[in-house]
Amino acid sequence: MRVLPKAMREPVSLGYLLARASDTLADTEVLDARLRSDLLNGFESIIEGGEKTAWFNQLENEVIPHQTHPGERVLLENMQGIFQWLENISPPEIAAIHTVMKHILRGQKLDIERFELQQGFRMTRDDELDDYCYLVAGCVGEFWTDVGGLTLTRFSETETAQLREWGANYGKGLQLINILRDLPNDLNAGRCYLPNVDPSDLDTLLSESARWRERARAYLRDGASYASSLVHRRTRAATALPGLIGLQTLDLMEKASWEELSQGVKISRHDVYRCAWDAFIFPSTEKCLVC
Repeated sequence: MRVLPKAMREPVSLGYLLARASDTLADTEVLDARLRSDLLNGFESIIEGGEKTAWFNQLENEVIPHQTHPGERVLLENMQGIFQWLENISPPEIAAIHTVMKHILRGQKLDIERFELQQGFRMTRDDELDDYCYLVAGCVGEFWTDVGGLTLTRFSETETAQLREWGANYGKGLQLINILRDLPNDLNAGRCYLPNVDPSDLDTLLSESARWRERARAYLRDGASYASSLVHRRTRAATALPGLIGLQTLDLMEKASWEELSQGVKISRHDVYRCAWDAFIFPSTEKCLVC
């Protein structure tokens, strides 16, 4: 976000803070699952202009005391200011944030309902996982497109409909990487996001993981097309960087054993710096670094 042009930075930063706050509410597992679902419903109501007082009281009394992460605690302590900030940006930017947050909140609530309020839920179809990835991340690619079009005179050389499709796929690819990287930990917590897979069948888990890594790579290729279509170097660099890091993460996962995946896969700081450099020289033509 620091790399983005100033005009894009405010709505993107605000959208990020709102999404990070709702994610914190969804993931505070010491709280009852139904309470977290209700808090997300209240979050959505406030975004749409609903009553705030009871929700803020609940946040202060029942949620913030349980926050152990210092940054997340500070974020929740400042939610009144964040919601006020939302009221003071331009109406088109407010509309874009409303749209992306409705998708994200739906995905977060669906996650709680499936894996905590139901017994033994498993996805059975590829489109279930694909839809979930869209709700929590693919919609962000569309939001990015909308904000770029609203705030910059020239954002991309590509028509908006194509850009939104590439952006949605890009977000889904990044979310798939998160899911595949966290697969062992999620299984230990009783969650399996891979469709139609027996969590106790290691061979199938590995083969299905490989299949979904290939889909993630295909989605990141759309992300590369998205980034290369952007007019300004700063927007191109900010857009390309997550995909470059994602590709290196996929490469590490390809080589990792199940034991190594269980310990966590993360690229080195040196490689992150190299990705940042590559993002700043990312080509602005159809030829791209990851095709």
